[in-house]
Amino acid sequence: HSMPPHFRILSQTVYARTAQKVNHMKLLVLSDTHRSLGFAYEAIETESPDAVAHLGDHLSDAEDLSFAFQQTEFYYVPGNCDYELAARQSLLLELDGVRVFLTHGHLFGVKSGLDTLAAAAKDMGAQLALFGHTHQALLEERNGVTLLNPGAAGRFGSSSYAVVELANGKFSCQLKTEQ
Repeated sequence: HSMPPHFRILSQTVYARTAQKVNHMKLLVLSDTHRSLGFAYEAIETESPDAVAHLGDHLSDAEDLSFAFQQTEFYYVPGNCDYELAARQSLLLELDGVRVFLTHGHLFGVKSGLDTLAAAAKDMGAQLALFGHTHQALLEERNGVTLLNPGAAGRFGSSSYAVVELANGKFSCQLKTEQ
């Protein structure tokens, strides 16, 4: 499918440089499936993304999905219900010229405000920060960084996910909620 990304580890953040795609890249963003994977499977089938980002709770859900969709690249970080000590708490990816920061959000106190997350993402030169944890879908710009929470893809009322289209250093985001 594509060459595996080469990782350079700088402190707690992993930088993954992926090959430039000629046209553009479609990234499906999921979080907080909490062992309820039906909606997530459907979202991946429907969207046919180039890659999937799972933002935690549970890490094993992301692994199960990655086994089911072997042609799709998966990026995932642990959540507050995950106890995988080996897993990196956050990732910094460069996808089609866009720097994307992935984290679950609990370490940045996202339930009480988003300034800490926005500042951390900006410090890393990220244009887009993806996070979960609150189970509330959100798309807003703060401090020059786009913050995107796909909401919860598990069974918490209405399930939701996000799609990010990336091309040549630019990106657009869309939130999609279960009808």
